[in-house]
Amino acid sequence: MNKRYLIISPVLLMLCACGGGGETAQVQTPVEVALPDTPTNPVSDVDSPNILLIISDDQGLDASAQYNLSQSLPSTPTLDSLATNGLVFDNLWVTPGCTTTRSALITGKYGSNTGVLAIGDELPGSEEVLHAYIANNEKTAHYQSALIGKWHLGGNGVASSHPNDMGIPYFAGSLVGAIPDYSAWTFTTNGQSEQSNVYNTTQLTNSAIDWIQQQSSPWFLWLAYIAPHLPIHLPPADLHSQNLSGTQTDIENNPRAYYLTAIEALDTEIGRLLDSMSEEERDNTLVFFIGDNGTPGQVADTTVYVNGSKGSLSQGGLAVPMIASGKGVTRLNERESALINATDFFATIAQLSGSDVNQIHDSISFKELLSDESSANRQYNYVEFESTRETGWAIRNQQYKLIEYSDGEQVLYDLQNDPLEKSELLSSGGDYSPILLELVTELDKIR
Repeated sequence: MNKRYLIISPVLLMLCACGGGGETAQVQTPVEVALPDTPTNPVSDVDSPNILLIISDDQGLDASAQYNLSQSLPSTPTLDSLATNGLVFDNLWVTPGCTTTRSALITGKYGSNTGVLAIGDELPGSEEVLHAYIANNEKTAHYQSALIGKWHLGGNGVASSHPNDMGIPYFAGSLVGAIPDYSAWTFTTNGQSEQSNVYNTTQLTNSAIDWIQQQSSPWFLWLAYIAPHLPIHLPPADLHSQNLSGTQTDIENNPRAYYLTAIEALDTEIGRLLDSMSEEERDNTLVFFIGDNGTPGQVADTTVYVNGSKGSLSQGGLAVPMIASGKGVTRLNERESALINATDFFATIAQLSGSDVNQIHDSISFKELLSDESSANRQYNYVEFESTRETGWAIRNQQYKLIEYSDGEQVLYDLQNDPLEKSELLSSGGDYSPILLELVTELDKIR
């Protein structure tokens, strides 16, 4: 029997402004978590697929072999297989930063509707996260759920909120935005923290395998890897095929090579996770693979995106890889050009797990696109972002993209004919007033 997975993953990078460059090891006060009883009668049928959402931290399209934009790309046979046996999306927009994308994914809301507009903002405790929404809906309550990996929604510095407090029944990973060392970092399981010397990507994979093996009912796992986020490093030799010295001088002189190697290690561990499942479980698992923002500037291929990278409202900051593969994906080895927003995973995953909802908050389900290319629902994509470097918003339809910065400057691009944004239109002297009117009118509805 052919094995297929549904994967959507944002690409994670190592050099993010998310949470700074280091992390202080802390012991968190244990949190008492009431875990649901494990069902004695597992639910496993066509209406209850397992759902695996894999997030790569700081991986843009220029660092993804499935998009072939750069001449320097990682070797990712696992992701290649998922793409060949699934669907690659060409127009996913996330936000330019880690925190803001995670908030959009887990709430189904734009940052303007949660107050999470900048890296390090705290997700308000009043928001209902996706895991809680699934648990509170009688049609989806049979699902078990977890978040393994990076949280980074508890505010800057010491995390002031905890995933368990937000209704996530099981959490294992890192609460803050960056770890100081991939082989020496603070590992938190629910409310208890300890030092781990296991390579971070490997430890998170181990935790995911252990959690999945304990499940006897349908499950939803948010697996948020920290790789390839900074610090730049050389992963264990058995996880990649590159011949690199790993010296500090070589890392400083060739940062992109090491960044890509971290993606290769991530790919290897995703393969180990999928291989750990029984054939029956893999056949019933839908995998999404996505990146959470564009490639960091220190390691971005600037010949691809000339106007910006992570932290920017340019395509280099917003456009990331997305793969869907596995249970329910019947469009194999195809590409999809429909507009997808980070918020849309909320409604999609809720609907895949049995909810009747196909649109909620700022989230529009793309479930039907997995089997029907004519079922696109989103007509406009929107992102708002704040930082000391760049603040503003961006909106697009299928062809045109308008950005407005905090100083009032506007730029317009034709993404259909100029996907890398090399030719700005408003300065060309042409009359684009009908396009501007359309996009600004839609913007007013959103805001």
